Amino acid sequence: MIEKFSYSSLETFKKCPVQFKIHYLDKVVKPDAGIEAFMGQRVHEALEFLYDEVTHGKIPLLDTVLEKYRELWEKSWHNRIAIFRWREFGSENYFALGEGCLARYYRLYKPFSEPVTGIEFELVFNLDDSDGYVMKGILDRVDYDGNGAWEIHDYKSGKRALSQKQADKDSQLALYQIGLKQKEKNVESVTLVWHFLQHGKEVRSTRTENQLNMLISHTKKTIDQIRTQIKSGEEFTPKESFLCNWCYYWDECSAKTGTNPYFF
Repeated sequence: MIEKFSYSSLETFKKCPVQFKIHYLDKVVKPDAGIEAFMGQRVHEALEFLYDEVTHGKIPLLDTVLEKYRELWEKSWHNRIAIFRWREFGSENYFALGEGCLARYYRLYKPFSEPVTGIEFELVFNLDDSDGYVMKGILDRVDYDGNGAWEIHDYKSGKRALSQKQADKDSQLALYQIGLKQKEKNVESVTLVWHFLQHGKEVRSTRTENQLNMLISHTKKTIDQIRTQIKSGEEFTPKESFLCNWCYYWDECSAKTGTNPYFF
């Protein structure tokens, strides 16, 4: 039985129950990665480096941040990274795309005077007063002004940017807000902030207590559904869609056979 759930695990269950089973119950782990996700992870790590320097009283040059990004890219690169559009957009183009994300962010936010209190901030929290609904998550960045005002920041390196309406309905950072309120004492307000790095765009949103309570209820129902299926032995069925083209579990999936042709 799963003791701790995450936003990504619950989203995986909604998108495809069998992928959830393979990854989170059967514990099948593969080295495969898509180039977009690989690039995004290196950009996140470079920003983590940037703010680690800032919190220690130093503002690194942009060239230093970009050199760190190149170092992280070369260190982490392996031969199981899939490039879906390799005929028109090779690895060097994705590398440059990540450089552009970092340069754009650097120029927008220098001298980085935000009141950063946490980088890669880990949370483990309960959805209610029991220990039956435990969630975990890692926040890209948390800011605190010292007077009860908090901000949860999330970096997005993909080409899709949320509209204000979409951000106001997004549940990931709202779940983190629930956890932050449990972990910290002086929480008067929380602002959720998305940074869409390809666009140089920032979107901000807030949640009411009623919205948070509704999210808690909805999340608990999803967890209950998963646990019921596990306990009853009910099959986790595949949900075929275009997302199958980005899935690494064709070998294990009952709806697919062999290696995903979109990868290799």
